[in-house]
Amino acid sequence: MAPLALAQPQPQQQPVMPGENSGAASVPAGSLPEGSDSVAPWLEKLGRAVNELEYSGLVTFEHAGMLETLQVVHGVRDGQQVERVRYLSGDQRELVSHGVPRACEGAPGPINRAALLSAAEQQRLQQAYQFSVRGEERIADRATVTLEARPRDRHRLGIVVNLDRETGLPLRSMLIGPQGKVLERYQFVELDLSPVEDGDLQPQSASARHIDNRAPCVPVQSRWRLGWLPDGYRPMAARTLSDGDMLVFSDGLSVFTVFVQRLGPELNFEGKAIRGATVAYMDQIEVDGINYTVTVVGEIPDSTAQLLARAVTTGG
Repeated sequence: MAPLALAQPQPQQQPVMPGENSGAASVPAGSLPEGSDSVAPWLEKLGRAVNELEYSGLVTFEHAGMLETLQVVHGVRDGQQVERVRYLSGDQRELVSHGVPRACEGAPGPINRAALLSAAEQQRLQQAYQFSVRGEERIADRATVTLEARPRDRHRLGIVVNLDRETGLPLRSMLIGPQGKVLERYQFVELDLSPVEDGDLQPQSASARHIDNRAPCVPVQSRWRLGWLPDGYRPMAARTLSDGDMLVFSDGLSVFTVFVQRLGPELNFEGKAIRGATVAYMDQIEVDGINYTVTVVGEIPDSTAQLLARAVTTGG
């Protein structure tokens, strides 16, 4: 396998964000009240909304050519967030989570992304993304402020978030590919800011999946490491699996996971799969005569996933 340092870099191409040269109806940032064109106060407001606000509503989730409708109920109990998400279209699915989603769990997605953005070190994020206030737009019959996070390199996706002007709650988030294509859109169509009753946070089906995010992230050592990482990404966690290891990396906003698993002699996995903003790239590595499959999964460009898979090596 060729060393990653020998990989030839491609010309850097900044993504074209929605609304640029598109004639989209939005208000330029200059029309906002004085001082509101600074991103920092809006990110602070987002943090308070994510951690303190109770709400419920209907959400549309567009990804991989599909449109799904979700019911979201979000409450705060004993200082901890409790959220119930029920899919109203397609297969019956329901999720009930406790606590704040964390990057070390390696679970990307529009619901988790808002929590990551509110909790991330802003100085660290500024090194990976260029933030700006794009203007105003109406979402779910509420005034919102549009924030753009434009990647500074070609190894992560762009993000556009619409924050409720009154509360700071993210009412829409979009992941943007290198060519300016919207890969994923998560958007409220109805929002109720009334206090949430205890019964509304209880699962409505026996098959509901429960997620506990309250335990702290515990670092675990692994024999595997990456010989190369895009600027800004750091190792967040490692976990031992029955047939290998799982490693989680994040730049504070984007998250990807690397699985290294032992292969049987009859298995030969290679290639990639892309679904919406999520890519899974599989490769192989041989160490001490043993074959392992390397799988990189995350909301990152597929070219980056390929480079990361080829960068897997043992510690030393």
